[in-house]
Amino acid sequence: MKEDNSLSPQSKLPDEVEAKKNVQADVDWDIGGILIGRNPVHVGEWVSGEVAYEQNITVSTANIWYEEEDGSGNNCEWTFDVKVNDQSVSEQTVDCQDDHPEVGEETYSLNVELLLVAGDIFSVDLTYEGWEDITIYHDNVTYDSGYSTTTTPLTFFDARISGGAVAIEFTEAWAVDWKNNLEGNYVMLMGMDSYMADNDQASVSEGAEHTMANGTVVTGTVITWQGVTGEELKVMLHYTQFDHMGSGGNNTNGTMNDPLVTLIIVSSSLGGGDDSGFLGLPGFPLALAVPALAWAARRRR
Repeated sequence: MKEDNSLSPQSKLPDEVEAKKNVQADVDWDIGGILIGRNPVHVGEWVSGEVAYEQNITVSTANIWYEEEDGSGNNCEWTFDVKVNDQSVSEQTVDCQDDHPEVGEETYSLNVELLLVAGDIFSVDLTYEGWEDITIYHDNVTYDSGYSTTTTPLTFFDARISGGAVAIEFTEAWAVDWKNNLEGNYVMLMGMDSYMADNDQASVSEGAEHTMANGTVVTGTVITWQGVTGEELKVMLHYTQFDHMGSGGNNTNGTMNDPLVTLIIVSSSLGGGDDSGFLGLPGFPLALAVPALAWAARRRR
């Protein structure tokens, strides 16, 4: 859930501050000053960009980080209205699980299945009903309020190796800023003996046009690393920070341990001449952040 009310897998960098949204409870009092009722409050609607090519999506859970003004006996509830092209397809109301005198996360099961064709958008309209004012924390690597989804947002086409340059080409159902992801080390080119390519020597460029299975024409994205010297190379990719050393346990930002995708690039050598790499299956299911499509970054423990 981005600060601009979009849904995206794109995460801020680890040192960027989270967004906060204050929500005032709507309560009724009798003439004696006693609380007698409460009313739903519209929090906002978060909307995805247009999908570039057909996608089957399962919106499995909602993850909300929030803090209550008092944090005792709120007994609140949330309503999630999932829409496609502004038409409601699923509306669910769930009870809050705990009191939150301090910021904390709650996860709610939704399990909404969507079929999107090129140009479709989906959104989640959020309503809160409670006795207390609250603050929602979102759009941050740690405070990753959003929606865990399963879909196939990435399709890989090629790996190319020439001298010390390594490039991968792919397309994505929802565009993100890969320069940002390189800066945040959300995508890394690694090799044996703990080799790690320098993302400062990586660039992002437009690739070729490709025709998807259903006939939709898309333009690829190319990430190229220069000065690569490692062997047994692999690309590890996520939309948020991950533990690229595979040490296990949560890292300091509380994000996921493992990449969503690991691409093994098979090549005879990196020295002189051109060689081709093998990327495996071209398009396979990914469980997302966002989160990223967060849809923001996803959080698992």
